[in-house]
Amino acid sequence: MRLGLIELRRRPGRYLAVASAVGFIVALALILSALSDGLYLGATGAYRSTDADVYFFAPESAFQLGRSVVPADAVAEVKGSELVAAAGGFGTLQTAAVADDGTELLLSLLGADGPARPASITAGRFPSDGADEVLVDAQLERRGISIGSRIVVGSGAALTVVGVAEDAGFGLDTAWTGIATWERVRIAVRPELAALAGTVQAIAAALEPGVEQEEATEQLGQIEGLIVGTPQDAISGLPAADQQRTTLGAIVNTTFVVAALVIALFFALVTLEKRAQFAILKALGMGNRALLGAVFVQALVASAVGFVIGSASSRGPEAVLPTSVPALFLRSTATGILVATLLMGAIGAVVTFRRIVRIDPASAIGGNL
Repeated sequence: MRLGLIELRRRPGRYLAVASAVGFIVALALILSALSDGLYLGATGAYRSTDADVYFFAPESAFQLGRSVVPADAVAEVKGSELVAAAGGFGTLQTAAVADDGTELLLSLLGADGPARPASITAGRFPSDGADEVLVDAQLERRGISIGSRIVVGSGAALTVVGVAEDAGFGLDTAWTGIATWERVRIAVRPELAALAGTVQAIAAALEPGVEQEEATEQLGQIEGLIVGTPQDAISGLPAADQQRTTLGAIVNTTFVVAALVIALFFALVTLEKRAQFAILKALGMGNRALLGAVFVQALVASAVGFVIGSASSRGPEAVLPTSVPALFLRSTATGILVATLLMGAIGAVVTFRRIVRIDPASAIGGNL
């Protein structure tokens, strides 16, 4: 270990090259992870940010809101179960809208009552029943929309922003309101849906304290005309949500494999270049473990420096990305990438172990190297 640190101090330039290469890979991983988090979290916050434990959909919907039509009186039936503490309707409307400052929006207007509402309201309040008010996802603040702003939907329904919720997105520019306002706006924007008045697309329910979710879904699944699932079931029903996360996750994981290969190749070349020095050190009594420890420390330091370089480099794209791009640079994700970077550095160093073990101390004698 001490030998590795001494060499790092004497020849930092050599290791800066591999650190820079790792930094480029880390920056790429951070940006891709931010896009993955932005897409997935931004599309699923409507389910993750509520107090609902289970959701009810129409049987033929496959847990997709757009395919589900649930009679409003079914809410009362769900509430009547002894397993359910509270229940409320839930629905969505995708439409074009414009803010009062001229910002054009692709709006996902969510109607919600009871436990279907966001639990993490960071500013303001949830809209009053029947009022032309909305609560917006915090991501809309990046687009200049905040409490007091007005959003005009369709042919002229003007909704005033009265609150902001954290992590409450549903794919597009997301705003929340009560079921009554949602239904009125939905019919105004799409008159052909007037026949669906008095219906919702799903029902969100919070279970009584102590009731197990698995047990509840089994028993509540017996309610006629409805299927019941967990919030994760509802998330899996979103078109391409899981597939997007899996695909981008695979790309990020591939970048770390590349990082391990880069580090392994670098230290393999360093080991080959310093074969004579290693042979002499072994002839003087230094063991394989000490030599591997020196390489291991150098790999970890190079990886850590690479992470710092990559993290700093990713701030550039973060600052210039358009507000319409759903990118989230999360501290938890960065921490995971740091751990993965150090792990890949360690794996890359271990690859050189076989080369170090195979060096014959006797080759230092006579210069036959």
